[in-house]
Amino acid sequence: MKDGPPFNRPFSKLEGIVVKRGTRETPRQEARVEPLPATREEMDDATLFRRAMEGVRPMSHRDTVEPEPLTTSEVVKRVRENKLRQDMEVIQALSALVRGTSRFDVTCTGEYLEGHVTTLDPRVMKRLKTGDYAVQAHLDLHGALREEAKVMLRAFVENSHAMGLRCLLVIHGRGLKSESGPVLKEAVVKWLTTGELSRLVLAFCSARPCDGGTGAIYVLLRRRPERARWKRP
Repeated sequence: MKDGPPFNRPFSKLEGIVVKRGTRETPRQEARVEPLPATREEMDDATLFRRAMEGVRPMSHRDTVEPEPLTTSEVVKRVRENKLRQDMEVIQALSALVRGTSRFDVTCTGEYLEGHVTTLDPRVMKRLKTGDYAVQAHLDLHGALREEAKVMLRAFVENSHAMGLRCLLVIHGRGLKSESGPVLKEAVVKWLTTGELSRLVLAFCSARPCDGGTGAIYVLLRRRPERARWKRP
C-alpha cells in the first residue's frame, strides 16, 4: 500500500472553521393567549337574552296582521252549511243503494271490509286481498279532521291515477279510542264509492297485518287511458 492521506476524508472542508462560543439565539416572544369567551353556563340570563336578540327589530303596528273576527251569526251559518252538505252526501249514498244504482258491492265483517265494482272479475279481488299488487304510494290520515281528510284523499287518489299508479295504501285508523267509533274509516269508504272518486276506483279491502291490518285499506285504481304517441293527421 502507498503511504499518504486516507482515501475518504468527508470533513476535510471543515478544517479552519472557528465556532464562537457564548452566542445564543434571540429568545422568541411567547404568543399571547386570549381568554376564552364565557360559556353559556357562566353567562347570566340577561346576557344570553341580549346575544340572542342581536339584530332583531321589533315589529311595528303596521306589520301585524289581525284576522277579521267572525260574528256569531257567521259561525252558525258555516256550521249549518257543513252539516247540510254532509247530510246530503249521506242521503245520496243511501238513495243509490235503495234504487240499486250503486256501482259498488261493499261487505263488512267485523272490522274487516272490502268493496268492488259489481262487474269486477273475482280473481282481481282475490289478488288484491292476498297482496299480489305492490303498494306504489300510501296516505296516512291519522290526526286529520273529516273535511281535511276528504280533501287529502281526493287529491291523493286523483294524482296517483294521473301518474298511472294502480295500488294504493290508505291508513285511516281503527277508531277504537274514539267515542264516535271508526268515523274516518266509514267516511273513507263512502268517499271512494261515491262522487268523482268512484269513477277511478275498482276495488278496495282491509290491508294485511304487515301493512296496518283493519286500520288501513288497499285501493286498486282503474288503468289510466293510454294516449296515442303520435297525432293523427
